[in-house]
Amino acid sequence: MESRLTGTRSWKWCGILFLCLIAAATSFAQGNPEASAPPIEILRLKWEKEVRLPRNFDPSVIPTGGTFGDPATRVSTTSPGSATTGAGSGTPAARTAGSNALTFPPTPGRLPVFYVYSVRIRNLSDKQIEGIAWDYVFIDPNGGAELGRHQFLSYIKAPPNKAVTLKGQISTPPIRIVQASSAARQKHTSLIERAAIQCVLFEDETVWRNPAGRKGVCEFLKNSETLIKQKPRANQHQ
Repeated sequence: MESRLTGTRSWKWCGILFLCLIAAATSFAQGNPEASAPPIEILRLKWEKEVRLPRNFDPSVIPTGGTFGDPATRVSTTSPGSATTGAGSGTPAARTAGSNALTFPPTPGRLPVFYVYSVRIRNLSDKQIEGIAWDYVFIDPNGGAELGRHQFLSYIKAPPNKAVTLKGQISTPPIRIVQASSAARQKHTSLIERAAIQCVLFEDETVWRNPAGRKGVCEFLKNSETLIKQKPRANQHQ
């Protein structure tokens, strides 16, 4: 009889210990920010290619040596029957060609190309977000191989339950693959596009860290924000 009671008590204590372990594990998972999903909802993501004029190109600058000669006020020095043409002749075509050559600066032969990657997110946490480290990822639908990944840091205030758009601009195209055939071009037009959140920086200096993300990304996100905040102060003292 005593052995039965002893065995019953042992099983009872084992059951209690098991329940305590489950409760402790559940509590640890809820308190560990790395074990939960990112506090962000991805609403939309896209990328686009932009061609822009150089910053130092100003089409309003007229290189005439400080003076502007109106073609309409030019006096013809040739006779009405003369067929002579040139930049200084009196024919309308010649006057137009000469004035265009002196009035408008030449357009650059090669324009810079930029790729703008953006993702619209919603803050699902109860704290304001101050910064996000995120990646724009391109995946091959046939096999799931990663074909391109672009890393960005965005500092933007996102209050709880509010949506904001993160943008990153670089000169790198989505993927670096030579498309030798029309079949290959058709294949890569349907790439899977995803946004991978690496780290989220909140207003109270706490962070959410992607457990499968890159090491040191949250520290880099924090340090970069500090440098950005210090720049205006340094400019004020100069």
